Amino acid sequence: MAGGVIITERDKQVLLFLAKWRFATVEQLIKADIFKTGRKRCYNRLLQLCKSRYIAANRLARGQMYYHLLPDGAETLELDIPWYSRLFKSASDSTVVQYLVWCDYAQARKIDYLSSKQAFQELSQASYDALRRVIKGQDRFYYQDDILHALVADFGLSTKYLSERAAAYGKLPAAIKDRLTVVFLVFNDTKRHAVARSVQHSGLKVKILKAKWKY
Repeated sequence: MAGGVIITERDKQVLLFLAKWRFATVEQLIKADIFKTGRKRCYNRLLQLCKSRYIAANRLARGQMYYHLLPDGAETLELDIPWYSRLFKSASDSTVVQYLVWCDYAQARKIDYLSSKQAFQELSQASYDALRRVIKGQDRFYYQDDILHALVADFGLSTKYLSERAAAYGKLPAAIKDRLTVVFLVFNDTKRHAVARSVQHSGLKVKILKAKWKY
C-alpha cells in the first residue's frame, strides 16, 4: 500500500498490462476486460494509481491520454526490472503511438507477438543481408492459425518507407516467403494503393488492412 491506496487484483492486472505493452489507454484497458464498470470508473481508479506513483499519465499532442508503469508498480508485481528501464519512462509521441497501435492490433486479432529472438529464429534461413533488412524495421511477428505473420504498421510513415518494407520482405528466400504472410496496416487509401503496387510482383503472401486512425 502506498499513498493510502490498497492494491487490488484488478490493479495488479493494470500493472501487468502496462508491463506487457509499455503504454496503454483507458480504451485498451477496458477492451482487455480489466475494467467492466465503464470509462469514468476506470479513469478514476487510474488516477488513484497515478497519485500513489504506481503508474504515470501523459498526453499525446492531439490530446489522447495514455499510461505507463513506474518502479513502484513493478515492485508491487515483484518484477525484476532495473529502475532505469525505459519501461518506466514516457517517450516521443511517435514511439508511444507505435506501441498503442501494436496493442490495438493485437487486441483486435487476439494474438501475442513473438519476441525479437523468436522472430530471428523463425527467419534464420535467410541470408544475413536479407535478414538484416527485415529485422531492422519496426515490424512485429506473430502466429495466427499456425501461420507466421509479419505486421508492418503505418505510424504516420511515408509511402516510401512502406514500399521499402515490401522490398525487404520480397528478398527473403522462397522457403520463408511460402510460410510467411505480411500484413500491412494502413490508415488511408493512398497508402493502401501504394502498398498494393509495391507488392504486386514480390512473390509475397500479403494482406493490406485499412483501419481508422485514432491518435
